[in-house]
Amino acid sequence: MAATFIVHFENGFIFIIICLFSFLCYYFFFKKPNDSLGCDLPPSPPSLPIIGHLHLLLSLLIHKSLHKLSSKYGPILYLRVLIVPILLVSSASIAYEIFRAQDMNVSTRNLPTNEGSLFFGSSGLATASYGDYWKFIKKLITTKLLGPQALERSRGVRADEMSCQRSFSWRPSCASRFRSSGSQFSKRI
Repeated sequence: MAATFIVHFENGFIFIIICLFSFLCYYFFFKKPNDSLGCDLPPSPPSLPIIGHLHLLLSLLIHKSLHKLSSKYGPILYLRVLIVPILLVSSASIAYEIFRAQDMNVSTRNLPTNEGSLFFGSSGLATASYGDYWKFIKKLITTKLLGPQALERSRGVRADEMSCQRSFSWRPSCASRFRSSGSQFSKRI
């Protein structure tokens, strides 16, 4: 009789532990916080605990997913992908107002912590803060590096490289050595 009492006690103890664990999981993962960092956020669809709203954005036609979300929740939408907060604005007039009023706040980017050693002290276009220097570098790149004259000057080099690549990939396929052509192609790249 004592043995059956112990078995029933173990089953009850396991049941209590499972109930407690379920309650804690529900409380920490699915309960919405009352105060979100002390600011009023735009409407947001329900999110998953760790990945946030990533499951809503994983589709082949992401523009249709975003259109569905904005038609359901409005023109301004708060999303979170992993730990990155995203403010989605799907109205042109609201986007114009945001860029007109908050241009400097929207245009600046957070730099990585090792930006001084890795990016040579923020001297490039990608890591420079928004301002006169960034505008100058952008204008220089678009006119001199990617402009029509620069593309025309590099046309011969690009044509030579394309013909070399074409002949390099054609030779192994004619000799029916497909296995080695893939490794040679990756070495060439």
